[in-house]
Amino acid sequence: MNVWKKIAGVFITGVLVFSLSACGNTSSSGNQSDGNQADTAQSETDSTAENDKTLIAYFSHTGNTEEVAGLIADYTGGTLVQIERAEPYDDVNAQGEEELNTNARPEITVNLDSIENYDHIFIGYPIWWDEAPMVIDTFLESYDFSGKTIIPFCTSASDTIDNSLHIFQELAPDAVIEEGLTANDTADIQPWLESLGYIGQ
Repeated sequence: MNVWKKIAGVFITGVLVFSLSACGNTSSSGNQSDGNQADTAQSETDSTAENDKTLIAYFSHTGNTEEVAGLIADYTGGTLVQIERAEPYDDVNAQGEEELNTNARPEITVNLDSIENYDHIFIGYPIWWDEAPMVIDTFLESYDFSGKTIIPFCTSASDTIDNSLHIFQELAPDAVIEEGLTANDTADIQPWLESLGYIGQ
């Protein structure tokens, strides 16, 4: 009888040890899974925080630049705001050229109180007489871009963005100016953003 009691005791002990070991492994596996989920959630939070710091501000008269700005917002997840002339143009050719020739600063409206919370600021516009419209100069002088990164983009019937870029160095000298894009072909937008590191990271 004592022999059978010993055998039964050994068997029960073995079952208990196996059960405790299984529970321990399950707990460890569960913790590892929770850790992976936490890492994923943190990565998504970091990505969202980065997108929240991206602004796409644009002026568009015919809608071409607006389309490009919308695509950039879609790709980057940034905030989209429109720059508008406070008093719409009656004759855009005559008034736009006069503003350029007189270095005017037309009054603008934009649904943006501050750029303080944005690190990366895309600024888009059409090219008029090989330059940015003067509403862009007004916009640049309306905020402090010190320490910000500006990414210019434009649309144009014939000219490239190159000749218009001087305004960013002149009016936002303490900002970092990224490579601009003449976005006449929307297929160029994604590769440009990838090359600058704003998507595909």
